[in-house]
Amino acid sequence: MDIINVNDIGVRSVVLELRRKGTPCRFTIYPMIHLGEASFYREVSSRLARHDLIVAEGIIGPSPTTTFMTQVYTSRKLRSRLGLQLQPQDLYDVGIPVVTPDMTGPELERRWRAIGLPERAMWYTMTPAFRLYLDVFASREMVASHLQLDSDTLAIEEPSGLELVEIITDQRDVLLCDAVTRIHTERCEEDINVAVVYGAAHVAPLVKHLGVRHGYVPRSGEWLQVFSL
Repeated sequence: MDIINVNDIGVRSVVLELRRKGTPCRFTIYPMIHLGEASFYREVSSRLARHDLIVAEGIIGPSPTTTFMTQVYTSRKLRSRLGLQLQPQDLYDVGIPVVTPDMTGPELERRWRAIGLPERAMWYTMTPAFRLYLDVFASREMVASHLQLDSDTLAIEEPSGLELVEIITDQRDVLLCDAVTRIHTERCEEDINVAVVYGAAHVAPLVKHLGVRHGYVPRSGEWLQVFSL
């Protein structure tokens, strides 16, 4: 499933609406890239105002590890070089109820401390070095080359088997899927449109979960331009 598309014009994110036969509740998924043009975030925010409920990504509470790991794409130098902005913190402030099923900051910190020392040392070394590299050499084309399919970060593709990758992707996928299951169980008979606004890397597991577990299938898709090249 093509979630993030990169072509000669730019980077696009697909908006997917999933429906289930026999019940009116539907889920509209917005795969997010956390660095893009202001017009992309304005369009997403405008669309969110038309929904009945928002399921939003976001670590709940302070987390030094999150701040450290996201420095790759929160760098002011990188944003200045690319002419892009961070995903606005007020993206979800559209007057619609918001559910945030993500980890808490203390929970993420506990899981980070449980990672083996060699892997943590690798991240402590690699992350600042990669940030410096991007600050000096990054272009929109370079960033786009790492965003095809369902990647939503500016980091290089991590090898499998890393504990941190499991924490920030697989374990958070479980929390997200549990949340949409609760919404389906409690409200599937209501005529509501639930927006799910999460990083693109979480979208494929969510679509699979909604399909296999609850019978929701994509009924429509529309591309939104994240940034041009």
